[in-house]
Amino acid sequence: MTLLPRYEPCAILQSKGIPCLIWFEDAIGQYGVPTVVFDLYLLVPDIDTAAGVLAENGWTKAGPPNEYHILTQCPFISHRRLDPPCKAETPIAPSDSPDMKPPGPGTTILLPAADWNVPIEKLGSDGIVPPLPVLVDALIESLLDAPHGSPLQRHVGTQIVYLYGHCSSLDSKEFADCLKFENRQFHYDARLKRNWSLPFKAIERSIRDELRKGQRHELQEDGSTEFLNMAVPVPPKLPDPVDYSSEEEEEDEVEEVEK
Repeated sequence: MTLLPRYEPCAILQSKGIPCLIWFEDAIGQYGVPTVVFDLYLLVPDIDTAAGVLAENGWTKAGPPNEYHILTQCPFISHRRLDPPCKAETPIAPSDSPDMKPPGPGTTILLPAADWNVPIEKLGSDGIVPPLPVLVDALIESLLDAPHGSPLQRHVGTQIVYLYGHCSSLDSKEFADCLKFENRQFHYDARLKRNWSLPFKAIERSIRDELRKGQRHELQEDGSTEFLNMAVPVPPKLPDPVDYSSEEEEEDEVEEVEK
């Protein structure tokens, strides 16, 4: 399999027997999401081992990311961030999509697969694209496990919203059977695309936990009762447009009187 230049670190790791999967924007971009790509995130079994292999091939520790970066906002995320041997001094513009000749190689962030709910055995030694069920299961669990309302939850939530908005495969009833049982109610509710608010996430976390503990056994394919009973957010009403015509008429009348 020939990899694009952006995915050069994947080829290096695989050549040393280290499996990896692309993550975040690069991953959802493979399933129809028209996203740009930024740093390359890779899931690996052990971040120190993987970082050592890249270092042997000339990669160096990257400087701190900017204040808006997810790693800055969530310093508790375990990772290793490296730059390629010949990184350009000027930033590389992000591409339109991972499947449209993305730039690279660029700054690469190694993440422990286990921290992102991807079992080590799911990391392919050949392919680098996570199977859709693996991707969806992991994103759902990462979303519901993240601190409520945190930057991490918002970041993962954005990935899920885009995925459910653009990936037609998620609309099939058969796909739910590929997911873990505890994540299927989230999937059924998310397919309705009605509400992605904080209350939605809180409800789905509660349902997921009940399914895990065996306190709930039935799934509702047309939407959970709790979800359907949620008030759909109403966008704020815009003010009525100002009618300037009456003011102009009054000004004309004043001018006539003055004459």
